[in-house]
Amino acid sequence: MPSPQSFAPRMGAVRARLHRAVQVVIILLGSVLSLTTIAHAQQFPFGAQHQAYRAGTLTPTNFTRTQLNQHVANYYDVWKGRWLAADPGGNGWRVKSDSSGRTVSEGQGYGMVIVAAMAGHDSQAKTIFDGLWKFRLAHPSSIDNRLMDWEVPNPSGNDSAFDGDADIAYGLLMAHAQWGSTGAIDYLGAAKNVIAGIRASTIGPQSRLPMLGDWVNPNGSTYSQWTTRSSDFMPGHFRAYGAATGDPAFWNSVVTATQNVVTDIQSNESANTGLLPDFIKLVGASRDPQPAPNLLEGANDGNYWYNAGRDPWRLGVDAILNNDPVTLAQVQKISNWARSSTGGDPNKIRGGYKLDGTPLNDWQDIFYIAPLAVAAMTGEGAVDQQWLNSLYNRVYQSHNTGDYYGDAVTLQSLLAVTGNFWDPTAVLRAPVTPGDFDRDGDVDGDDLSRWKTNFGVGNQADAYGDGDTDGADFLVWQRNYQPRPNAALTSNGQSAAVPEPSTAALVFWLVAGTLAVNSRSRVS
Repeated sequence: MPSPQSFAPRMGAVRARLHRAVQVVIILLGSVLSLTTIAHAQQFPFGAQHQAYRAGTLTPTNFTRTQLNQHVANYYDVWKGRWLAADPGGNGWRVKSDSSGRTVSEGQGYGMVIVAAMAGHDSQAKTIFDGLWKFRLAHPSSIDNRLMDWEVPNPSGNDSAFDGDADIAYGLLMAHAQWGSTGAIDYLGAAKNVIAGIRASTIGPQSRLPMLGDWVNPNGSTYSQWTTRSSDFMPGHFRAYGAATGDPAFWNSVVTATQNVVTDIQSNESANTGLLPDFIKLVGASRDPQPAPNLLEGANDGNYWYNAGRDPWRLGVDAILNNDPVTLAQVQKISNWARSSTGGDPNKIRGGYKLDGTPLNDWQDIFYIAPLAVAAMTGEGAVDQQWLNSLYNRVYQSHNTGDYYGDAVTLQSLLAVTGNFWDPTAVLRAPVTPGDFDRDGDVDGDDLSRWKTNFGVGNQADAYGDGDTDGADFLVWQRNYQPRPNAALTSNGQSAAVPEPSTAALVFWLVAGTLAVNSRSRVS
């Protein structure tokens, strides 16, 4: 039997050879992995359609998917450069409304939804999102502190506005899907808290309609649970709240209440157009929905103006994500009128309308055009396809420079039109092929990259749900690996093979072997 003195040099030589072998294989594997995208922490990176839209949904056919994604990325970069800013008071990040430097909760909510959706394109997404939430926490409503002060600064009061909080809650649900809730911020817990505030303080207890804010007395005279804003009808959001909180019955009742109002207005006030007014008041013992001019903001409160212009987008998103037949019919009615009244020419869309379709102005604003592109996705046939293509061409490079509003609505419309918008509760329920760590529908070299990045340090390639990324998760990837032709290209355009499972397995077992030798050496 060899003496310990003679055995030690041999063990040292074995460790050295294993160490060199591991280095060589990792270098070779790394050279191939460098041709693929290195995974980031997000689970649903921008650029892959994470939720299938309803069967038959139209998308632009005048550009490739890669081009569509690049258009949205470019639009986001402009929006970010103009309207996102670190808070000078030290409270994270905020969305600037205009040159005055003020921030409104509506813009903050838009920002949280947009940034969560763009994770994977923007490497700062999580940092910015957390900063947006920090700003929100620093500016609560003085009535229900689960909600946000609608305008910062606002010397006249610090109460809430429904739409800002609705998007803030949805953004938090997206963040939970993207990054999980086990880190510094419990996104899911925060979302549930905001949703609870929305339910308690801004949903009519009998009407089940969104109220204008937490400042409204449900049984008040001028403002009550029977005065509402059509652009606060966000059926897709409400369905997600129900799924997230485990109370779909309540939130489905909100969906039904808003749908009933839309159907009534479209039947009795805008039979030829489907257009909705900015504000609606349900009057009389029968609670008959009526346009409400001069209710809150001015004479155009009873027209299709700068609130209702969002309706084709809000309703359209619900139609394409959830395939609800009521919402689908409602948004199709608006889209059909818009296409026929303009002869399919987006340049003939005007800035605001009476409910009978009479233009209020002769000028244009992309704010009124982009949401109609989402509505056009619900169309059928070649005429509607051309209409969608024309709308998309008109808006994907158009920007408003005066304030955040037009660009924020346009960007969110582009996310939907290009297949990049999703319901955070639906994508988490969707079945995922084991080993598809980036959830893009296949198991390939990108997933191996994510495993490599997270091995031993993260949980973003955790196939077993045990909270870490280890060799067992690699073996799941190996079993389900699906080679793709031309998955990666070299600089001269030639195909580079994604590493075979056996090669990657060699790395794993070499590393394991090294650890085992070191362990035995320490024991001896």
